[in-house]
Amino acid sequence: MAFPEPKPKKPELPKKLVQTLECKQGAVRAVRFNVDGNYCLTCGSDKSLKLWNPHKGTLLKTYSGHGYEVLDAAG
Repeated sequence: MAFPEPKPKKPELPKKLVQTLECKQGAVRAVRFNVDGNYCLTCGSDKSLKLWNPHKGTLLKTYSGHGYEVLDAAG
């Protein structure tokens, strides 16, 4: 008799503070993570997007030159 494969567990949201990012973007309008949580984008009122490694808290790249505040992002 064959048994059905167990269903994989859904990923859970963190329940405690793991990292704080000092992004220095004025008001941060949005933070967006990629699917596996290894990268995040912060959108700021200083007209920039910043790409981060949230586990290490390191800034990877700054994208500037937007004409207005960056209100949201998708990746």
